[in-house]
This record gives sequence, structure tokens and C-alpha cells, in this order.
Amino acid sequence: MHPILFYLGDFPVYSYGVLLGVALLVGIWYAMVRAKKYQLSEEIVIEVSALSILGGVLGARLVYVLLNWEFYRSNLVSVFSFREGGLTFYGGIGGALLLVVIYTVVKKQSLPLLLDVFTPPIALGYAIARVGCFLNGCCYGRVSPFSSWPLAVHFPHLSGMHYPTQNYSSLYSLVILYLLLRMERKKSFEGELFLDYLWLYGISRFLVEYLRDEPFVVGGIFTIGQFACLWIIIGALSLRAIIKSRGQNHV
Repeated sequence: MHPILFYLGDFPVYSYGVLLGVALLVGIWYAMVRAKKYQLSEEIVIEVSALSILGGVLGARLVYVLLNWEFYRSNLVSVFSFREGGLTFYGGIGGALLLVVIYTVVKKQSLPLLLDVFTPPIALGYAIARVGCFLNGCCYGRVSPFSSWPLAVHFPHLSGMHYPTQNYSSLYSLVILYLLLRMERKKSFEGELFLDYLWLYGISRFLVEYLRDEPFVVGGIFTIGQFACLWIIIGALSLRAIIKSRGQNHV
């Protein structure tokens, strides 16, 4: 693991922060490329990106802190240590969506259209950000009975071998990106691509969660992440089916 990439004098530059920055820049660039296809201006992409980053980082950090409040209640200064990692994807999506929804109302833009433009960039950015998790040594998996990658990795701050679930997350996000680009050709309504991303991500994360070092606190059979994934999957597929059926009824 390489949690610190290098030093600028006495100032440490963290792997997680660098990769998160790369993920954001690549995502914005990709969204600008896609905007032309949807006849959106670069100005709108930049404005939505800025709001998404602000809402995403704050939301992701807030949910992470709440889920780990037992640690942060006695380490309040660490709440603001973004460079050391500690963000949740669910909180990030929620925080970003909140500000983007407000933006679409004020600017009278189409929320479903914007979601479709930004969905593949989200998948690509997520894959890159998870590399940062691996270098940082966070979000690791359970103890593995295997002794070599890709089924096991030794994390310096842990004993034994563990599943490199960060790598698995990067991989499934790239697979989702590929599937989304194929599904985009046949989408039947604006916003469908975003809903497809939600249920694809939900299934992938649900499965990988079995290998992550998280306790099964929901009924003794699900982690908090898996429980959230179930609702995401059900909600996305249900909304997708409802919108499609209404569209067919109007044909």
C-alpha cells in the first residue's frame, strides 16, 4: 500500500486525495464529451459538475462520519481530514443529487437528461477512485484463505491476507460502464440510464459486500451496505418499470 504518494516539503500528498482528484477531472472531461451528444453546453456541465462535487463530498463525508460516529465522537478534528479517506458512495450520490435537483429547478433544466449525461462518467470516476482506496489501504476485505492476488493481498496495517475488494469494485464499475454504453443505444426514456446504473451498482456492491470486512448487523445476514443496496435495486427497477409502462400506454 502507498497511502502517501510523496511529500511537498513536509506536506504529505495522499494517494486517496490524488486519485479522487483524478477521478473527478476525468469524469468532468467525459461528461463534457458526452454533452455534445445531448446538445448541452459546456457551461451547464461545469456548473453541474461543481455542484455535484460539493454536494457529493459533503454528503459522502457526512454519511461516513455518522456510520462511524463512535470513532469520530472522540476525534472531532478528524471529521475534516478528507485527505485521509473516509467517504461513502451512497452519501455522495445523495448529496450530489440534492444540489443538482435544486439547480435544475432554478435553471429550468431537465434532471433526467442531465442524469443520463453524467451516469457513465460516474461509473468511470468510481473505478478510478477505488484505486485510491486500494493505495490508501481502506475499504479492505475480510480475511482470505488464499495467499496471492487477485484473491488475497497483505495490507501492512493488518495481519494475515485479505480480499482486495477495492480492486473488485474498480473492476465491476468498469463492467457497468461497458454495459451502460450498450444499453444507452436502446434506452426508451430520459433518466433510464441512471436507473440502470443504480440497479447494476446495487447488485454488484451487494455481492462484493460479502467479501468486505463489514459486520452483518441487519438481521445477522446483511451488512448496512447490503441493506441499502436492496432498497436501491428495488427502487430503481420499480421506477424503471413504472415509467416504461406509462410510456407504452401512451403509444
